[in-house]
Amino acid sequence: MGRDLHELENSRRLIARTLFWGLVITLALGLVGGAMMTRSLVRRIESINQTGREIMSGDLSRRIPTDSSGDDFDELAANLNAMLDRIQSLMEEVRRITDNIAHDLKTPLSRLKNSLERLNLAGLEDPEDRQVLIEQSISEADGLLSTFNALLRIANIESGERRSAFKELELQPLLRDLVEYYQPLAEERQQDLRLKVSAPQSVVGDRDLLFQAFANLLDNAVKYIPARGRIEVRLERQHDCPRVLIVDSGPGIPTQERGKVFRRFYRSEQSRGLPGNGLGLSLVAAVARLHQIDLVLEDNAPGLRVVLSFPGSD
Repeated sequence: MGRDLHELENSRRLIARTLFWGLVITLALGLVGGAMMTRSLVRRIESINQTGREIMSGDLSRRIPTDSSGDDFDELAANLNAMLDRIQSLMEEVRRITDNIAHDLKTPLSRLKNSLERLNLAGLEDPEDRQVLIEQSISEADGLLSTFNALLRIANIESGERRSAFKELELQPLLRDLVEYYQPLAEERQQDLRLKVSAPQSVVGDRDLLFQAFANLLDNAVKYIPARGRIEVRLERQHDCPRVLIVDSGPGIPTQERGKVFRRFYRSEQSRGLPGNGLGLSLVAAVARLHQIDLVLEDNAPGLRVVLSFPGSD
């Protein structure tokens, strides 16, 4: 029997040509796509490098551009921009703190220098004046040491090193000791200081730091409210979260200043004539961050309500 192989040979050649041109087109598309992807990759990497060079040259406001594609490079750029925002914020904080230190310490250092110069000129002729000048110099030096100790304490808290001292503790005895400590001072100022506990609450934290933070808040309340004012320290639980509230009937803090009072060395107009260094509330904020406490200032109409909400139970 004979069979015509012409159609079979044509089919074989057609399949071979199809495979060949398919391979050529696939290779060409692969090369073009690879070149485009490489170009896009190089362009985005160069954009990151360029931004990095501009930041290293001193322009901390520069950020890595994103194209809102949601890909890995976009996510990387978003994370790097968030890191740069935090670095810029810290740099501005350091700059502002440095300026505040220079400004706030200039006056006491000048007074100390003047006292020492007067003491040097006084000689031994007037012992009483010399003693007064010595006491003034010691007082100024104590104030400077107190300021630097507060700064070191805040830095130590913010470093997170105090987490090693965390343990479970009851808030009721701590607040009772706090109120008992300030009760004589409140009575001397004719203020009504009370502790109200709705239910015992336990938290995990550093007792000494929490006591210092509550003491700074209560000290401010006692310092600023007038005679026959009312201060109440409350311990309660809301939405499975222990809360400590320090409520007073004083002048309060204006709404526009509530975000500023936790800055280092910040002092409102009503507090500039009173003793202090503007670091008390900064320490409170540092302790709150260390313990993951939500710290909020609210209007008590009249007065101020300070709410410290601890993390809830797992």
